[in-house]
Amino acid sequence: MKFDIWTFLFQIINFAVLLFILRRILYKPIRSIIEKRRGLIEKTIDDAEKAKQDALELRKKHQNELNTYKEQHIQMLEVAKEEAENEKKRLLSEAEKEVKKGIEKEKGIYNAEKRRLETLLKEKALETASVFASRLLRDISDKELHKALFRKILAKLGQITTDIAKIKEKDETIEIEIMSAFPLEKDELKAFQDAMESLTAKKVNLSTTTDDRLIAGVKIKIYDMIYDSSLMGQIESFTIRMKETV
Repeated sequence: MKFDIWTFLFQIINFAVLLFILRRILYKPIRSIIEKRRGLIEKTIDDAEKAKQDALELRKKHQNELNTYKEQHIQMLEVAKEEAENEKKRLLSEAEKEVKKGIEKEKGIYNAEKRRLETLLKEKALETASVFASRLLRDISDKELHKALFRKILAKLGQITTDIAKIKEKDETIEIEIMSAFPLEKDELKAFQDAMESLTAKKVNLSTTTDDRLIAGVKIKIYDMIYDSSLMGQIESFTIRMKETV
């Protein structure tokens, strides 16, 4: 086949014209589309990167919040544990105090009951001793002992008249009651009356009764004052003093 230069040149010109036409018609729109596509891709990539960063920031924030929650949870557990321990100690302390109080109360009740029983036992012992002493003295007492005790009360008339002088009543006559273990003889009564009238400078009226429970001796009542020199009176006085020391 013979090469035709003019045909070749014409084809080149046609190709150039075609390229020019294609460039004018298709290149710019395609390029514009490609640019837009590239911009869209870049924007998508940027958005994806931003979303990734946001996701990382959100994840980091959530992780921090989770760590904070865990720390708060641990602190709450520690606080709850400490409060529970303190409450346990408080309850144990209160329980221990209650136990001690109960022990002290029971001990107090025991000691009180012990003292009561000891007191009752001592009182019973004193009563028994008093009964025994009164029976023993009753067996050995006689009228001579009785007279000796009567003389003993005569020796105390000075004190008796001093007590009478302190009383506000200014009666002209003093009423005196004498209780005696044995009947008093007239001379004994007269000696007592004369001594009282001499010491008080007042008239004395005597009334006498016999009470063998006194064992020996006499009991004298003047106004609301009582002077007891009887053996039973001394036994009772001794018993009372001993009970006061119990």
